[in-house]
Amino acid sequence: MNIDGYTLTEKMRKARRRFRFTATEQALFYELVAICNGEDWRDVFDCSNIELCFALNVNEKTLIKARESLINAGLIYYKSGKNKRIISSYSFVKEFKTTVTTTVNFTANQTANKGVNQTANDTVDKGANDTGDSTDYNKLKQKPNRNILSKVSHGDFDFISDEFLEAFSLWLEYKKDRRQNYKSEKSLKACYNKLVKLSKNDPVIAEQIVNESIANNWSGLFELKNDKCEYGNKKQTDPADSGDTIIRTTVL
Repeated sequence: MNIDGYTLTEKMRKARRRFRFTATEQALFYELVAICNGEDWRDVFDCSNIELCFALNVNEKTLIKARESLINAGLIYYKSGKNKRIISSYSFVKEFKTTVTTTVNFTANQTANKGVNQTANDTVDKGANDTGDSTDYNKLKQKPNRNILSKVSHGDFDFISDEFLEAFSLWLEYKKDRRQNYKSEKSLKACYNKLVKLSKNDPVIAEQIVNESIANNWSGLFELKNDKCEYGNKKQTDPADSGDTIIRTTVL
């Protein structure tokens, strides 16, 4: 299966119709897309927890929880290293096989009344998609609604159109995770109007703008470059490009 940035971005966009991803979960997905891009879109690529924690500015517990969500949604496949020295493996297309080793011990009691007691100890190598106590995200994740908005910010949300509800609620949740909540309804409206303006009133472009800001850990919203309509299609190689992008406007 051929993969590229556009295909994976579309895969995430479709998954959001069924699951309610947090900003950290989406940032992890797009960080893995960027790493896969750097590996020339290999079916299987390696990445350590430390590298991802540093890139996303989160602790390991938060990383593991976000990874659980992506695995349960079927967006990624994961194989943990057998120890901390072995880097974990990821894939967007290849499911890892689980190796099962069974050890059986038999103990016999010679007493006729008790017969023969058999005890079995099964040990399983939890290599593939092992995330501990996984949550059923199929039941927890739902499409965003205005009740969810009240949990990530305060104010009257009647000015938000249904078409932009998903993208804007994701942005508010991302800002809440960064502890950068909007303090007034005026600033909230200004941010929303900026998103609509930057996207030229297109909800799909608005989602791309929000996703790009999250993936790059930006504090604000920026207009998409003309040669970068979908995240991940173009691998950025000039360091000057990213620096110019980050400082070009004032954060709301």
